[in-house]
Amino acid sequence: MDNELWRWVWVAVAMVMGLGEIFTAGFFLAPFAIGGVLAAVAAWLDFPGGVQWLLFFAGTGASMLVLRRFMGRQDSPDDLPVGSYRYVGMEARVIEDIDLVENTGRVRVESDEWRAVTDTGPVKEGSLVRVIAVRGTKLLVEFVESPPHDYVPHGAAPAPAPASVAEAASEGDASDAGAVEGAQDDDTQSPRSE
Repeated sequence: MDNELWRWVWVAVAMVMGLGEIFTAGFFLAPFAIGGVLAAVAAWLDFPGGVQWLLFFAGTGASMLVLRRFMGRQDSPDDLPVGSYRYVGMEARVIEDIDLVENTGRVRVESDEWRAVTDTGPVKEGSLVRVIAVRGTKLLVEFVESPPHDYVPHGAAPAPAPASVAEAASEGDASDAGAVEGAQDDDTQSPRSE
C-alpha cells in the first residue's frame, strides 16, 4: 500500500480509538490510540511500513504497561475505600434470610440496604454478619452471631401495647352503661295504641 494511504489509515485508527476511549471505561482503547498516533507520525515522516507497524505495537504495548501501572496504583489498599468498598470490615444486620439456593439475602449496614451473599451457608434474618468483600453489586458476608431473642423481623408491624386492666374495665363499664341506658329508653316507651 502507498505511504500516503497509510498516513490516513493511522490517523483514522488513532481517532477511532481515541473517540472510543471517551465512550468506554477502563483505559482499554487509549493505548491503541497512542500506538496509532506514533504510527501516523512515522507515516508522515515517510518511514517504511514495517517501522510504522513496529511503532504501533511498541507504542501500544508501552502505553498499556504505563496505564496499567497507573491504574494499579489507583487501587492500592492504602487509599481510603470509596463506594461499597467502605463497608468491608463493618458489621451488618441481616434483614432477609441469606440463602444461595433460594437466591435471597439482604443486609442493613449503617443506613443502607444491600443484597448479600455468603460462602458458609444460610444465615437467618436478624443475625449479625461482617462484610468481608464486595462481589459486583452484592456484599459478601460472614456470620458473626445469631439474632437477639427480642429481635422483631424486618417489615413486621410492632405488636400493639396491651391496655392496662383499669382502662379495659372502664371501657367495659362505659359500654355496659350505654347498653343499660338504651334498654331503659326502650322500657319507658309504651306502645302506641290506636
